[in-house]
Amino acid sequence: MAVPASHRALVETYGTGCFDEFLWIFAEDAPGGRLDIAERTRALRAILRGRELYAIHDVLGERGLSADELVQWGVTDNADLLVWITRGEPEEWPTAIIQAGQLRAVVSPRSSTATVLDLLTRATVVPFFPPDFPGDRPEFSPNPYD
Repeated sequence: MAVPASHRALVETYGTGCFDEFLWIFAEDAPGGRLDIAERTRALRAILRGRELYAIHDVLGERGLSADELVQWGVTDNADLLVWITRGEPEEWPTAIIQAGQLRAVVSPRSSTATVLDLLTRATVVPFFPPDFPGDRPEFSPNPYD
């Protein structure tokens, strides 16, 4: 499974873990599988196969993709999904942020690294994220299982 180099650099800098007690970042071969990109992507694809895909139907349909072409690289404490839309070169993959329950979705045309930065600086505001995210001084908490 391909992972953009910029995401690898993010993980090399921070490791797996959580930004501002809300946004969890996955990595390749993360211990225990909970924050492992491949493991979480397999689980996501299994869940989405054969289901009515409400919010992500538009995201996938307009790009001619199926759920099997999504790669999950993060999750929130509310179970919102952060996935790459795998079309084109990995460094150019946009991010879809899918609300838990697939009620709504937001697409960022930027990489996972840029999306995290945009979320933490409030350059991107996701309407279904809590109003107190991010806080005034976002912090990173490393995965205790690393």
